[in-house]
Parts: sequence; structure tokens; C-alpha cells
Amino acid sequence: MIVLGGLTKEFPGGVRALDGLDLEIADGEFFALLGPSGCGKTTLLRTIAGLETPTSGNIGIGGVDVTSVPPGRRDVAMVFQDYALFPHMDVTANIAYPLRIKKVTRARREAKAAETASLLSLSDLLARRPGQLSGGQQQRVALARAVACHPKVFLFDEPLSNLDARLRLEARTFLKRLQRELAVTTVFVTHDQGEALALADRIAVMSAGRFMQVGTPSEIFRRPANTFTASFIGSTPMNLLPGVAGDGALRVAGAVLPLPAGVSDGPIVYGLRPEYTDLSLSPRDDAFTGKVAVVENLGTAHLVTLESGDHLIQAVVPEGEEPAPGTAAWAVPRPGRALVYRDDRLVSPLPADGAR
Repeated sequence: MIVLGGLTKEFPGGVRALDGLDLEIADGEFFALLGPSGCGKTTLLRTIAGLETPTSGNIGIGGVDVTSVPPGRRDVAMVFQDYALFPHMDVTANIAYPLRIKKVTRARREAKAAETASLLSLSDLLARRPGQLSGGQQQRVALARAVACHPKVFLFDEPLSNLDARLRLEARTFLKRLQRELAVTTVFVTHDQGEALALADRIAVMSAGRFMQVGTPSEIFRRPANTFTASFIGSTPMNLLPGVAGDGALRVAGAVLPLPAGVSDGPIVYGLRPEYTDLSLSPRDDAFTGKVAVVENLGTAHLVTLESGDHLIQAVVPEGEEPAPGTAAWAVPRPGRALVYRDDRLVSPLPADGAR
């Protein structure tokens, strides 16, 4: 288990990269730190590793306070974005390097390197140097080096970002399976919400050194706690439309919609994912009306953008059902899927179980 208590990190000039973070990561959990560049996720990872010293607060790993413990004694392994392999060493030496630092005998560390290389399908590459490897192969060598010393914690700093799209998908599946087999607590930094949703048991969405929301991928996708999380999570951005609640209804972008239980009168922001928005070419009273401005091909579906007055509203429609640009259309919210925010906080109830 990793426990953070009031963790704060300030850099010279008053820049607060981490702002009083409290968090518990369970033993064996795959935990993702997700957010845009500059939000503090890499600083947090480096602080857990001991590469940065916190200004205040504490860090516990496996029930031991490691706040003042040097990096080499924390029993963590870190995989960097650029892999950080030694160019003059072959694959065997790179994998075995942490064991060499621990003064493990040469025979034992070479045997462990061979064993770990076999686990990651690197057995045929042991005599090669990093310059003779592809990006995907270098990534696996960096993982093998982390696995070889069997640490208490894996720390991954965007390890897939240098791979092309196809390799990233393959590496994602491989990494998830490997972590499950080894059952090692893993903290994974990424700015790619698709990676976080696919890999993590839980996710912390970060902004300006703070946790905006911590939860399972399903919780964060279905019920983002604030508009920042709502706009950041999802392969297509959530529709976030200003409106007013009153007289038993919501008035949003020219549409009059049912008022969810528990929402009081006043200004609101109406949130609806494009995936939960149906498109009709016939007039509807319970829908947003507009003209099709843009149609984007997503492969098995199309993303349709409607111009509705001063607002743009997006809907995902199945392949073959996309309307032509300029067509009049109505964006229909699916029952139980809309979310209502006030003062940047979610106020509408959880979507009903079984909602489409």
C-alpha cells in the first residue's frame, strides 16, 4: 500500500506543484495519475520515488514512512518516458543493472536477466544494444529491468508515449497482463485518458497540483464530479451547455427538458456525452434542434456536430446513419444519462441502473 498524507511540493518562485495531497493506493492496485501537461502528475511520481523531496507531508510504502528514505532504499522501480537504457550495454546488462548495483553475483544476475527476458519475449535479443532495437523492444527492455529486481512498487512515467498507435495498443494489453501476473502495486502517469480508462483499477484526475476526482474508470466516465473532469474524460468531449433550472424544467440551448430530481432552481451547466446523444431527423420536443455543421468519421461510428444557435452540440451515430452537412437535425438526450452541474459541482443523481 502507498499512503500520501498532506503531500505538498513547492518549487522556487512560489510554484506549488503538489497541493496537500491525501491518497491511499491499495496493495497490488494499478493506479493511474491522469491530467494535462503541468498538472503535477510526474512531480508526484518522482516524489514517491524519492527523486523529489516534498516541502511538507509524508509518504508511506508498505506501512513504512519513506519520506526521508533515499530512492535506492525505497524498493521501487521506475520506467521513464525515454526508457533510459544504457547505449553501451547489451540487453542482458541493461536488464541486470539494478541487480549489479545490489551486488548480486554475475551468474545470478545473468540468470535472472535471461528469465525476465523470456517472460517479455526478449530472449532472442539479449546480445543486442539499444540502438539495434525498435521502440517497442526498448520499451520491453525497460520493463524487464524494472521487473528483474522485483520491487514493491512499479512507477511508470508515460512509458508508452514514444510508441506508434498500433504498438501502444499492443503494449497496453501486455502491460495490463504483466501487472496482473506480478501483482505489484503500480502507479502509472499518463495524459492519455484512453490509456488510463483501459489500464487502471482506479484513476486520479489532476489539475494544478490537486486531485479533481479519484475513482474507478466507470465512476469517472459515467459520473464526473466536476466540469473539468467531465471535459477531460472521454474520447469525444462532453457537451457542456449553460442553462437554467426553474418551473419544473431545464431550459438549455433553446430546449425545454425534464428537471432531474434534487436539482433546485437557478443557473446550471448541462452535461451530456456525445455517445449518449441520439440523432433524429424529425422534429422532437425533448431535443436540441440545429443544423449539421461537421461529420467526422470515427471508423465504426460518426461524430456529428450540430450548430444550435450559439452552441455546438455533438452526437455519435452508427456507421451508415450519418446525415449530410447542412441537414436539419435534433439531438436527443438518452433518458437518465444527462448530468447537471452547479458551481462546478455535480448536483444531479446517478444515472439509473440499466440506462442505455
